[in-house]
Amino acid sequence: MKKEDLNQMEMKDQNPVADDIKYMRSVVERMSRQVKPDVHIMIACGLICVIAYAVLYFLKTYQLDKWIWPVGLTLTTGLFIYAFISLVRIAKSERKAGFISHLKKQVTWVWIFLMLHGLACTISPMVFNNFCGGDPAFLWAMLFSVGLVVLGIFHSKEWLYGGIGIFAVMVLTYFLGNIGYLILGLAIGAGLIIPAIIVHRNYHKQEKENEQV
Repeated sequence: MKKEDLNQMEMKDQNPVADDIKYMRSVVERMSRQVKPDVHIMIACGLICVIAYAVLYFLKTYQLDKWIWPVGLTLTTGLFIYAFISLVRIAKSERKAGFISHLKKQVTWVWIFLMLHGLACTISPMVFNNFCGGDPAFLWAMLFSVGLVVLGIFHSKEWLYGGIGIFAVMVLTYFLGNIGYLILGLAIGAGLIIPAIIVHRNYHKQEKENEQV
């Protein structure tokens, strides 16, 4: 048998696998539109991040370093408390309605772990006076990027694009100095808010289609 024929047979054998992956992805995409997204958490996180990074830029520019950690820790703690309360409220409402998404629970646990990790890395430099872990502002950007990528894989590709965008801006702004904080804050806000709006719109679009069936 010729080598070309063997290559064609191998390609044919690989095509069903690729088709199966595409089909599974399309099923996940359609199912995600059936689940009401928790967009208000993402929008609130995006707005808080924009404010936090703008404040950080202001404090860095005017050399008000003594206020960086108190303000940053206050905003971080507020963000964590709001997100935790919202997740608990959503879980209770879903349990009351009889709908429990195990996949959503796993993704939620990933986000809780990331938030706790970010909170610990924000507190520890101030407590132990050890900054070898890097700039917490860029660490938070990385954590949001990872969280959105995970959410994008298991829910909707819009989140994936948001995570990739945040990571790209984080790399580009690392060497820009103080202005990098402002740009990074806007990027995180956009990476959280824009996908949330699109996902929310897709959910309502799917909801209307279901009503017409």
